[in-house]
Amino acid sequence: MKNFLKKLSIFLILFIVINGIINHIYEKDSNEAIENKTHKNYLKWSDIHNNQNTYDLVVIGASRAYTAFDPKVLDTNLNLQSYNMGTSAQDIAESYYTLKEILKYQKPKYVVLDLFFPSSDDTHDYYQIFSNASFFKTNDIKYDLVTKGYGASGIINYAVPVIKFKNYLKQDINGLFSSNNEIEKKSVWYKGFLHDTTTITNKGLKKLTPISNYQNTTFNKNRFELYFNKIKTLSEENDIKLITLRTPYPPSRLALNTVDDEADFFTEYMQSLNIPFFDLNTYKKNKYQYEDFDFSDYHHPNYRGAKKASLQLSEAIEESK
Repeated sequence: MKNFLKKLSIFLILFIVINGIINHIYEKDSNEAIENKTHKNYLKWSDIHNNQNTYDLVVIGASRAYTAFDPKVLDTNLNLQSYNMGTSAQDIAESYYTLKEILKYQKPKYVVLDLFFPSSDDTHDYYQIFSNASFFKTNDIKYDLVTKGYGASGIINYAVPVIKFKNYLKQDINGLFSSNNEIEKKSVWYKGFLHDTTTITNKGLKKLTPISNYQNTTFNKNRFELYFNKIKTLSEENDIKLITLRTPYPPSRLALNTVDDEADFFTEYMQSLNIPFFDLNTYKKNKYQYEDFDFSDYHHPNYRGAKKASLQLSEAIEESK
């Protein structure tokens, strides 16, 4: 028994030490960025917290949102103040708690929610989720996001860095055995929007696969409905016009699909609730035609695509008034 307890104690000590080392390694760059005031989530939340009741329109959603909607274009065309609160890998539950935190400091007239199947699936990037939530000032909202939004899995990932960072550990280990000649470019941010000057390469176009559908994703309809209806209720309680949309994809990627489950589901679901939904792949298509060079990769618009998407959103909001 003593021998077992000794081995268990050694294991626990090693486990704690390893977790501490991993946490230090992966949080080091983040902590330095916060100190240097270059961390994108830190800057976003600083704007929300320090400029109370300033923004009339707030965009929420994943990275597809923060690369697609330029507040300069929105503000000019709509004569209001907008802010892009899209964050990397933002999950539908995270969108709900993000909106709750925003509404503690802002009173927007419009909330724009970007939708696509992976934001409501059964896999979660806890590192990105908790990075975003770490800047919430309201501890109750932060606690509820971890415990209610993600349950036991959320608690474990929050408490154990080696689990939270497992995908990044895997990428870094694989990177040791492959060459990466990419040059890191300087990011340009404005009111939460990423001005991306990258253009997808011909090599990237050849690697395109069909967009999200019921076969290639773990889209969780029940999870989506649960948290979307929470967002809807929260918007109604705060007299906010909720607008939903789907950010565009490269046309060459759309062409690979024989059916578009994603568009069909969101169109029908929003119609059933009388919520405006705009698929920017097809909305006013004769006026706004996307080309592959409007994208930086397989699903993120670059600055050219963002200008078109932002003009589309401006028209969609005018249409929704």
